[in-house]
Amino acid sequence: MKHQDEVYWRRYAEDMLPEEERVEAEEHLSVCGSCLELYMELLISVDEVESLDSVSAEAVTERIMAAIAAVDEDQAPPPPKVDTVRRNPIKRSSRKQTMIHYVIAVCVMLVLMSTGVFQRIAEQPQQWEEHQISKKESVSVSIMERTAAVIEAMVEKPNK
Repeated sequence: MKHQDEVYWRRYAEDMLPEEERVEAEEHLSVCGSCLELYMELLISVDEVESLDSVSAEAVTERIMAAIAAVDEDQAPPPPKVDTVRRNPIKRSSRKQTMIHYVIAVCVMLVLMSTGVFQRIAEQPQQWEEHQISKKESVSVSIMERTAAVIEAMVEKPNK
């Protein structure tokens, strides 16, 4: 099939071609990149999309679903046979085990709460802030002290 112009592809898009030409056009679009690009540009350049009334929309839907069903019947292999295996229902022992785990978790939480672990964890950031405020040492003094300690350690090593 030869390359077609925009008018031809517009007629194709509007479904105004005879069935034989339509099949040929579809085959041509599947192999010709330039015509496919022209057709896609034509579809994109459409300024107004026609809105379908409910009857037309239903007709289009039925037509598409019929085409899909026909393709599925022609090309789809039969579904594989699946052995129906019943799942074993959850045994009571696993439910009992789950309940035991919950009871253990609750007991551990109560022990931790009664010893005040959670309270100490909640107060820890406040203690850190108080320690930093009471320290009130400048960063540069701290760096100088650490540097001096490193230098002293280096000087003492060769002497040993």
